[in-house]
Amino acid sequence: MAKSPLSKGSTQVKTTRSNKNVVQLNLTIPYKQATDKRTGEFDISHLAHMGCDKTRGKVQSRMPYLRRFCKKAHESVLNGNSPRTVAELYGVLRGYLCFCDAVNINPLSEKGYLKYAGNDGELRHRVKVYNPSKRLWEKYHYDELGIKESTASLIISSLSKALSWCGLPSERWTILHRPFNSRHDSTEAYSDADEKIIVTRLSDLFFGLASQLIALKTGNTPAPNELPICINFGEYKETLMVKTDLKTKNGFAHSGCAFNLAMGAAYHLMCYFTSLNDSDVRKISHPITVHADTRDKSLQTVKVSSFKARANKEVGAILTNESDFSFDVEKKSGVMFIKTLAELSTLYGEERDLLFTLDTNAQESHAFNIKSINRHLTTTLNLVSSERALLLPWFQELFYSYFNHECIGLKKTTNELGRAMVSKITAPITNKARVTSGLFLSGYCILSCYTDQPLKGIILPLSYSEKDKNGNVTISFHYQNGDSGHFVIPAADKALIKDIELWATKRADNQLKTLPRFLLKKGNNDKSEQWEGINPISANLMSKWAIKPGEYFINLTSSRFRETTSSQEYQDGFMSHLVNLLQNTLETLNKHYANGNPKENKIILSQALRVLERMAQGDSLEEAKDHVQTQLGIPILAHDEWLKSKKKTNPNGIACNGEQYVQNGKGTQRATNKLMGGELPCAEFDMCHLCYSAKAVDEPQSIYKLISFIDVLREVLDQYPHAKREVLDRIEAYECTLDGASSEVYNEALALFKKNGRHPRVSTDHATLSIYR
Repeated sequence: MAKSPLSKGSTQVKTTRSNKNVVQLNLTIPYKQATDKRTGEFDISHLAHMGCDKTRGKVQSRMPYLRRFCKKAHESVLNGNSPRTVAELYGVLRGYLCFCDAVNINPLSEKGYLKYAGNDGELRHRVKVYNPSKRLWEKYHYDELGIKESTASLIISSLSKALSWCGLPSERWTILHRPFNSRHDSTEAYSDADEKIIVTRLSDLFFGLASQLIALKTGNTPAPNELPICINFGEYKETLMVKTDLKTKNGFAHSGCAFNLAMGAAYHLMCYFTSLNDSDVRKISHPITVHADTRDKSLQTVKVSSFKARANKEVGAILTNESDFSFDVEKKSGVMFIKTLAELSTLYGEERDLLFTLDTNAQESHAFNIKSINRHLTTTLNLVSSERALLLPWFQELFYSYFNHECIGLKKTTNELGRAMVSKITAPITNKARVTSGLFLSGYCILSCYTDQPLKGIILPLSYSEKDKNGNVTISFHYQNGDSGHFVIPAADKALIKDIELWATKRADNQLKTLPRFLLKKGNNDKSEQWEGINPISANLMSKWAIKPGEYFINLTSSRFRETTSSQEYQDGFMSHLVNLLQNTLETLNKHYANGNPKENKIILSQALRVLERMAQGDSLEEAKDHVQTQLGIPILAHDEWLKSKKKTNPNGIACNGEQYVQNGKGTQRATNKLMGGELPCAEFDMCHLCYSAKAVDEPQSIYKLISFIDVLREVLDQYPHAKREVLDRIEAYECTLDGASSEVYNEALALFKKNGRHPRVSTDHATLSIYR
């Protein structure tokens, strides 16, 4: 009997392949921390347990939400977003879940969200207790540390996104509480003195190590245990020995070995030469090409390119050996630096990355932990902060605690609610060697806060002058080689120095009389040895004493190099030149690098002096301005640019040129003009959030009006539920506009709002008209 032609198909089951039909069993997310070079998978199944602790009970109802979070995380990375963002969202979500579990409230509910982020929520409490004027060592045991308001703003933003990935209506919840101030502290540039010290010593270290490492590799020569490098410390030079072993005593990768130190120095020099940010510097890859300039064969330029995914544009920078007065001396070696780095990287690396560290097996490490390398760089090169004297009370407290055979353990801890707390516990010390080491190191740090002169080789006794008319005492000393020196201290600190000298004298009395009597010596009392290097401080000592980067040693960061460059390169065209140099939009530059910076005022003063000089020679004001603009190669003087910004604004605090240019072509001005039979300026201020012509004005009264307008929009939000989505879009757009204001202007405007209420030109009628236009 013949078979039906349908029989074959009826016995086959066709599978449907669709990601929408797949339920993820493993709760994993793509994960990448700031130090990681590669993206890995991270298991977040612990989030389904109470307190995010797998040893506690599982909350089964969380599973669907966590699966949605994992799915969205993978989709985000597949769409080109950074896995670091996923890691940040995970961290915020975990902290939120732990808090809600601690207070026994459902975290996947509006009530749980408001308990954490609401007007009387946990984040408000943490912001309230934050006290930036006190350092960690000035606080007491179990004091709360709190967080900055800008940090709370970032947490809210990340939490809202994380909860939306879980499938919760977090956007609706965010409008139920006041927003946090998202203004960040401006980045501080390096002083001229610090910049010279940093670049000089980093260059000495990099070229000193790189040349030897290249020679060892090309000559196929076994590396010695140590490599010598000569560092210029200003008034003197010193030869330092850097270990080449890639392993520490504990068997871990050594951040302070010769190769990894050289790469750390290279990272910071690259930030200095290019002004690129951290992520872009890390992404620079081979091949590196050196181009000869067409107008001058003796001029060489190096173009370094990487891709800035977030802004969807290529990022580049030019390093040049051109002798130009606007660049300082160190930058002339930019071409030599990039060539040396490229050769070093090629010889020791197997991949395309220009910057990397080596692990214990001499292979490229999967992480580039610049923070760990920085601790070794700053101690090796003695990059001390000019404000380290602020730590004197803490060093004094440490010295006398060791003197009394006690140790102060100071660190940050986290309580069950996720709040950062101070742990400051004093415990007795029974080990004499530990007491001696603590006294030696704290004594060194105390003396180093008074002087930049080397403390190695100073011999006892010290000499003290009488108190001068300023209330100071001069302390004189001699080195073992016969040289002498002195430093000045307040008379009130004389007793502290006397106690250090007394302790040192007792130690010297226990040694052989033929040995030199050093003020500071390492080791046992019966020996007389000095430390290796410029200082005896280990890489981890400052973190052990809870001293942050930037307090004793200078904080090395890409953002500070960018700010330094933005502040010093104005002569080559002021703002427009900085946009090219920093690879930033003008709005980003103004917001993060210019506004509130006293150096901008210096620019105005500098240009004003040039104008006055020309006027003294007989030029009129306009002629003098034109001459200075031509001389500096800038389109407008800084003060005139500031005057131009003092525009009048409409009731919502927005200024424009009167020509409506709306996104997606949905403008209404043309229809209005056609109806009226004339070319009228735009008066539809309710369309400003969609118009490209609308600009925020960085001036207190204008920002005051904008804050007031946002406030009335929030007030009428619940009165018109049918237009809720549209009003939310407008609020979000105006808040983004508000982010463009400088910190000083915003704070002044907010103070006006808190003192006087809404601006007199803004009322609920404006909001109603905005909805029902």
